[in-house]
Amino acid sequence: TDNGPEFFLTDFFAKTGILHQKSCVETPQQNARVERKHQHILNVARALLFQSHLPKQFWSYAVMHAVFLINRISTPILNNKSPYFCLLNKSPDLANLKCFGSLAYASTLQNHRTKLSCRARKCAFLGFKTGMKGVVLVDIDTREILVSTKWSYYPSSSSIPVSSSHDPLDLTSSPDSHSLIPIPDTTIDSSPTISPNPPETKPHLLT
Repeated sequence: TDNGPEFFLTDFFAKTGILHQKSCVETPQQNARVERKHQHILNVARALLFQSHLPKQFWSYAVMHAVFLINRISTPILNNKSPYFCLLNKSPDLANLKCFGSLAYASTLQNHRTKLSCRARKCAFLGFKTGMKGVVLVDIDTREILVSTKWSYYPSSSSIPVSSSHDPLDLTSSPDSHSLIPIPDTTIDSSPTISPNPPETKPHLLT
């Protein structure tokens, strides 16, 4: 591994008989397999962010979903088997696979709503929650990250409009929202008004 302290598992290495070798500083080629996999993960994560039009602030969720997909995709290195199959000896369930960044509506909690409040929250799909039977969503209005089990998915809406304002997390307004013309509150009579007694026009005299 590299010289990151998170890899210094001295007790674990001693119990399992692992000889831990560290790479030299600024020599990534000595840790080539891990560095190449990092490149693979980031390539997939960038593609997820580009197609979803979500801000870069959601990169960590894109990386997590990229790893989720890579682990379930067959590869020639594993004889056209997925890492999931090689580890658990069973095929992954892809029936509930969703598109990253797609539109979703999460049911609101009964304790947090009134009789006249909305029953769902407009969200964007960010992936599946590890260790829980739920999905990770971001509320487009409040920017809150939540985990939900009661939600509806809309695959036809594959991207969420992102505001062009300075706030990269403002997902509430569309780029075309500034071109809309407001409708006045009062009704305006567009028919022309004809005066019953038009003003007299005096001829111009030439001198």
